[in-house]
Amino acid sequence: MLYLGIGLGAVTALWLSWNLTLDALWQPTDRVTARRILVLAETKEGECVFDLGCGDGRIVVAAARDFGARAVGYEVDPFRALWGKTWIRLARLEDRARVVMGDMCRADLAEADVVVLFLSAKANARLEAKLRRELKPGARVVSYFHPMAGWRPREIGLSRGNHPLYLYRMEDVR
Repeated sequence: MLYLGIGLGAVTALWLSWNLTLDALWQPTDRVTARRILVLAETKEGECVFDLGCGDGRIVVAAARDFGARAVGYEVDPFRALWGKTWIRLARLEDRARVVMGDMCRADLAEADVVVLFLSAKANARLEAKLRRELKPGARVVSYFHPMAGWRPREIGLSRGNHPLYLYRMEDVR
């Protein structure tokens, strides 16, 4: 039993250490804020929503379940990606939602109508050129907490905790 405890402690310590190297620490988005993000983006049935750094997939699930969107989440952490995939399966949303375990910088965003970001300022800056290059006119980006440097938001909403939700339309940032 002692060895099991030591082993689990070591795995947990390694996982936490690895997470500290990522561009954004995981802070789960509450349901009210997830809905506010999708409403602010004016998410419509049949549109494609990408959540980059989707964590456990809660925004992906909400977009598919509550808005009728097709939704794709990218998550580099295997535990959270697995949780997101499980949640999608339990909600029976496999036909409209998926979580990809992988680097969000490698996501093909050509189909995206809405992109959701709850990342660090550094991660947002890394994604800026990709978003400009790959998103079509009319696509919307919602960044929770951190603005996109140099972009002028079309609107600023508020999360449940009164943190900013920045809405950008690609036709405004080109």
